[in-house]
Amino acid sequence: MELQSIDTLFTSENIALTVFAILAIIVAFILIKKVAGCLIKTVVFAIILAIMAYIYVNYIQEPEGEPTTGVSVQMEESTN
Repeated sequence: MELQSIDTLFTSENIALTVFAILAIIVAFILIKKVAGCLIKTVVFAIILAIMAYIYVNYIQEPEGEPTTGVSVQMEESTN
């Protein structure tokens, strides 16, 4: 395949190929941008989910054998 100069690239014979190449580059850029954006959002969501699970397991979860309601109320017996 022979490299073409800029002058011969925009001749009437090559204009369709040039337009197609430009459109293909634009579409590829848009697709890569969307896929990369989606992947970045997925990674960020997974990190946030892992942090929330870590906080729940280490700080919020009640120890075994205790009530899981979060509130322990002890009633005093009244002696009347």
